[in-house]
Amino acid sequence: MVARRYLGATRSGKGVSLISIIAFAGIMLAVATLIIVMSVMQGFRAKLLEQMLGLNGHIFVQMTNETAANDDLIAKIANIEGVLDAAPLVQAPAYATTPGGGEVALVRGMRGDDLRGLTEITGPENIRSGTFETFGEGRNGGNQIAVGVRLAASLGVEAGDGVTLTTNGGSETAFGRIPVRSKTYIVGAVFDVDNHQYDSTIIFMPFEQSKLFFQGSGGSEQIEIRVGDPDEFQRYLPAINGVIEGRNTTDWTRIIGPYFDALQIERNVMRLILMLIVAVAALNIITGLVMLVKDKTGDIAVLRTMGATQGAVMRIFFLSGALIGILGTAFGVILGALFVTYIDPIEQFLSAMVGQDLFKAEIYFFQNIPAELQMGEVVTIASWALFMSFISTILPAWRAARLDPVEALRYE
Repeated sequence: MVARRYLGATRSGKGVSLISIIAFAGIMLAVATLIIVMSVMQGFRAKLLEQMLGLNGHIFVQMTNETAANDDLIAKIANIEGVLDAAPLVQAPAYATTPGGGEVALVRGMRGDDLRGLTEITGPENIRSGTFETFGEGRNGGNQIAVGVRLAASLGVEAGDGVTLTTNGGSETAFGRIPVRSKTYIVGAVFDVDNHQYDSTIIFMPFEQSKLFFQGSGGSEQIEIRVGDPDEFQRYLPAINGVIEGRNTTDWTRIIGPYFDALQIERNVMRLILMLIVAVAALNIITGLVMLVKDKTGDIAVLRTMGATQGAVMRIFFLSGALIGILGTAFGVILGALFVTYIDPIEQFLSAMVGQDLFKAEIYFFQNIPAELQMGEVVTIASWALFMSFISTILPAWRAARLDPVEALRYE
């Protein structure tokens, strides 16, 4: 009770009370900021990793000078325990043009049944126009392609329109090598997977057609494998290597792993910087308690003359500072959790206020801000804030306890 009353106004005004409010607000905002930033960075990494691993394979068998449509080999791989799917794939860049513009695209050649099995791409909620039902039908797979929604918008096309693809390699003829190959395809479907990079670059082409189109132009044939636990892909490799007969393999960590490593490093550095900000905010408690001790010098002397021990005086001022830290941390956790929970409407409100989109999909890949509130992260942040708050109270409380009551009363 004494500790709580000491946080109130001073005899000369409201100086100590104001400093206490500033210290409380500093800790609250620092804790909330740390929770918000860490939640957004974790959500961004988790969603990006989930989408990348859901849209792409996890292990790739390189097929050099042979077709990836090796049904016997694919069947052996698919029968391995833990393997969800194995399918042939041709992948190569191409230049897509229409009367409305041109864009560089990454063409992925897949068989119709294999592509339709990827519900993350071909699900009803992902189709913006057209259908995947006829994809891959016809001679050499037909002439239908599927285009990402943002790429389709850039090209100004929708289902039923034509897109001309051009590759920088060609085939040998009686008159020499043709430097480029170009062909017009019909857009059979436009898909949206809520990933800006994927939606703005990917074109799906029937497997047999892609083999013909990219023949001699650098298109790589491989068997794309999806496993049950992408993070533990290494435990599937011995069984896979046992059936692929010396063919080379690569995995998702070599393709996109460095990017996620960079994200993790950035997240750790950001956590360190923001924890230092929390520490600086907690140091405001020292300022408040030093002013409090100076203002309450007479009260301390009276308490000591009435028999209060040094330990009792130290506890009073320690509790005064700890109360600021506890309340600031608690309200910071609440504020941070509420902000993360309602981050999308907050972002929309702020974007409307400033008149521009603060979270551009072109930069951050997603339409909405991904945020994931982790209880372990919240506990760590709260524990750090409380620790720094308690540390900050020790020195002022110790100085108050060592105050000589005779010297203190002499100047009262």
